[in-house]
Amino acid sequence: MLHLEGLNAWYERSHVVQDVSLEVRRGEIVTLMGRNGAGKTTTLRSLMGLVSQRSGSMRFDGHDMLAAPVHARFHAGLAYVPEERRIVAGLTVRENLQLGLIASPNRHQVPRLIDEIAETFPRLRERLDQEATSMSGGEQQMLAIARAMMARPKMILLDEPSEGIMPLLVDEIFQLFTRMKQAGTTILLVEQNVERALRISDRAYILDQGRVVLCSTGHALLADTAVQARYCAV
Repeated sequence: MLHLEGLNAWYERSHVVQDVSLEVRRGEIVTLMGRNGAGKTTTLRSLMGLVSQRSGSMRFDGHDMLAAPVHARFHAGLAYVPEERRIVAGLTVRENLQLGLIASPNRHQVPRLIDEIAETFPRLRERLDQEATSMSGGEQQMLAIARAMMARPKMILLDEPSEGIMPLLVDEIFQLFTRMKQAGTTILLVEQNVERALRISDRAYILDQGRVVLCSTGHALLADTAVQARYCAV
């Protein structure tokens, strides 16, 4: 579904992502691992078209996307949930979900899609008319993911979804990722909770100073304590 070849990305003069090549197959969960500052978030932002200085090759679902604008990537079926969530204060959970369809051809199906999302996110179903930012951090993270899922993306990019969330809700969020995969959504994940991420991942890539230094299955990396000690400290 996603194929990167020699991706480079810059923030001003900083060459943050350097010749990154990776692939994500349809229906997989793939994790990007590495220490803070390794280039994981910049890679996700580049995939969504949010980093203007970039070069290389990017194909998504068979289409050349390197130069495509953000809205074209969205319409092609790519969604992104940033670490900061960006829940809109003053709006209810239901209204925040509706924002996920503003630019979607399915926006006339809002009631039905909200019903479907509520089945997947039962904790949100109980809070549809609650002011969104009054919820806990974990519940707001679920809302951010649910809002991205409203447009029925083929693939979703998730940046540190368990950051600052209580352990009980972390369990729910990782169970949710497994259900999303079973329902056909492909996931590219950046996650500080390395052990939990690798347990649900088909494969993982390790970034070090902007470069891919290793790719293996989630199971193999989970068993490699030397790799975890070197690359997975946060």
